[in-house]
Amino acid sequence: MKPTKKHSSKPGHLSHDAARLSERASPSPDTVKVPRRQLWLFRICGAIFIPLLLIGGLELTLRLAGCGYPTSFFLRTQIAGRSFFVTNEKFAFRFFPRSLARTPLPLRIEAPKPAHSYRIFLLGESAAQGDPDPSFGVGRYLEVLLRERYPGTDFQVVCAAMTAINSHTILPIAQECARHEGDLWIIYMGNNEMVGPFGAGTVFGGQAPDRSVVRAVLATKTTKIGQLMNTLVGKLNRGSSAPKTWSGMNMFKDHRLRYDEASRLRTYDNFKGNLEDILRAGYDAGVPILVSTVASNLRDCAPFASLHAHSLTEARKSEWDSFYNVGEVRESAGDFQGALVPYLQAAAIDPEFAELQFRIGRCHLALTNVNQARQDFALARDYDALAFRADTRINQIIKETAARRAGKGVHLVDAADILAHNSAEGIPGQDLFYEHVHLHFAGNYLLARGFAEEVAQLLPAPIAARKHGAWASGEFCDHRLAVSPWDRYRLWQMNFSRVSEPPFTEQLNDVPRAKMYMATMNELKSSMNPEARAAASASFQEALTAAPEDDLLHGNFAQFLDEVGDLPHAIREQQRVCELLPCFPAPLHKVGLLLVRQGDTAAAAAYVSRALALRDDYVPALNESGLLKAHQGKTAEAAACFSRALQLNPGYVETYFNLGFLEQSQGHLEQALTRYQEAAQLQPNGPAAFFNQAVRLAAQHQRDEAISLFRTAVWMYPAFWQARYLLGVELATSEKVDEAQAQFTEVIRCRPDFARAHLNLGVAFGKQGKLDDALKEFQLTLQLSPTNKSARQYIEATQALKARRQP
Repeated sequence: MKPTKKHSSKPGHLSHDAARLSERASPSPDTVKVPRRQLWLFRICGAIFIPLLLIGGLELTLRLAGCGYPTSFFLRTQIAGRSFFVTNEKFAFRFFPRSLARTPLPLRIEAPKPAHSYRIFLLGESAAQGDPDPSFGVGRYLEVLLRERYPGTDFQVVCAAMTAINSHTILPIAQECARHEGDLWIIYMGNNEMVGPFGAGTVFGGQAPDRSVVRAVLATKTTKIGQLMNTLVGKLNRGSSAPKTWSGMNMFKDHRLRYDEASRLRTYDNFKGNLEDILRAGYDAGVPILVSTVASNLRDCAPFASLHAHSLTEARKSEWDSFYNVGEVRESAGDFQGALVPYLQAAAIDPEFAELQFRIGRCHLALTNVNQARQDFALARDYDALAFRADTRINQIIKETAARRAGKGVHLVDAADILAHNSAEGIPGQDLFYEHVHLHFAGNYLLARGFAEEVAQLLPAPIAARKHGAWASGEFCDHRLAVSPWDRYRLWQMNFSRVSEPPFTEQLNDVPRAKMYMATMNELKSSMNPEARAAASASFQEALTAAPEDDLLHGNFAQFLDEVGDLPHAIREQQRVCELLPCFPAPLHKVGLLLVRQGDTAAAAAYVSRALALRDDYVPALNESGLLKAHQGKTAEAAACFSRALQLNPGYVETYFNLGFLEQSQGHLEQALTRYQEAAQLQPNGPAAFFNQAVRLAAQHQRDEAISLFRTAVWMYPAFWQARYLLGVELATSEKVDEAQAQFTEVIRCRPDFARAHLNLGVAFGKQGKLDDALKEFQLTLQLSPTNKSARQYIEATQALKARRQP
């Protein structure tokens, strides 16, 4: 027999049998048999939750790192120990590329809402905001009307409208307004539906996608990951044809739409759905809503573009052209009845060509067939291939939607009808509008009256019981808003620059409109006299006594005081704006500009730095910082400021002027001309284009032509100090000393820190025999530029000349 092996008694060792028993009794985890269903459940949970954890971790990391931007319309803050909500200047980043994004009006609303106040949210686009100057918009007139009619209640019209947006952007604004104690909403929207974000003719991204796609895209951008992805996609798409700079309505010229375009029809559906959701948000918040039709200029705004119908054959188009050309000749000769015959024959072939309908309307109006003319002008707007005006279908959607929700706190205001009834022959035109949709003072007052009469029907009984007298007149409201000839002139001039660019210059009525603008501005200019100045100053004082915390009034008063030469008082008023709106960079920047004008460049630099501390991407402040450094001789730092400004916003024209002028002053004319050419591309018919051409002609010693073009640039943009300086140089070279002296004086008024302007003014004074004035300017030049050899030489020469003249 074989001897039996003894079991090992060493610790940690088991016999073969014992090991097998142990394996059976205590199975290894690796050999556990998991049920298949449970295994699949683990796998599915891992596939879902692990990515979610990773995404959540990345989102949290990005938030903690301060990446991205806030997406709400309002942000909470503290001002002088009180709690407020202020508008978010980066709100539009979700809807536009950063370089094209518009900003909300800087404003604040107290939280919670004060007692004895009634808060109205005004929602819409640029026409609702009051473009070109919201301080004289419909909301401002409405506030005055209600406060005067119902004393004892603090009516707050919160302007939540913005330029360039449409219903896709207004919806989230409205949903947020529902949380801010509104007593009433007013909705005036529809002009930008085709050209705003996600519209059929937009340049800001996808055209007329389904609303569910729009909502998903916008929801993604509320996350920091979504914002990061959007930034990366933007960098990868730098070579795309999308505009990189803001060039106004001209951006849309290649995005023309026919009346029956499929994408246009989808946009109407999106507008209808968004409007329903906006009204539902108000209803859910228990807020009554006034929803308004949208008025537009019919009589004095020809279509921006026209397209023939898709179905028009070449043969029929040739026939159409023949009729149209005959009608055009007859209309030009004043034969309106004769012109109508071929025009109507052309319309029978193809009625969709918008300019044809406008011409038919003009002929009917000339023949006093007013009702037919009104319909023709409306058709011209509806067929306009560049749809910048709310058309009949938009207004019909508004009316139908308001009627469906009439029992749910929604009330219709037919603004289009109200303004038509207050227009000559019932056809709105330049008596109410600056151009296509933006109302001037009289138009905003009439629209506000229409709103006010509807608001009056909805006021709580305690407020309504305090009704006092009749509605304030337009003149009274103007007085309360301190409207002066200076304001009227400034706004007409601002808008004249706008209508001097395409697509306005391509409209049929461009020339008569330009003549009207010039006549209006000349009339206003003649009224800007000492008596008007005293009256305006008193009006501001009275208005501010009634509304001491009105930042818009303080800002307008500062601007008026600057224009009339009272810089110290202007600075105090603008500093008050900074106190009321300390979260915004623009008021600080404006104080900096005023301080520059006063000659206090150190204080100016401090204010500009504060503005940049609030927003380091605020391009106007970057430009001013660059100018301050340039005039201190810190040219490299100045160039860096201008270069950063160009990276942030390649569409800001002043940056090209500033950088080009710096390069030109350093002797780099070719580089400067490149900058000026880039500016001219942004303003092909504006001051930049005339300036660019003038500099080139001056370099070729074609002085008379250069002087003419410099004058045009200055006339279009009076604050264009670089153009004034170079104009002064050309005038001085042409021995037109008195005119040169006037230009250099104005340059110094704008930029007293610009040493070369003082030097050239001194030379002009010297040629005029004003030696004391010349010596003063040379000494100021030396203070600003201590190493300026020319200034020292001129000082010595002037002092020697003075000594020789002494008896």
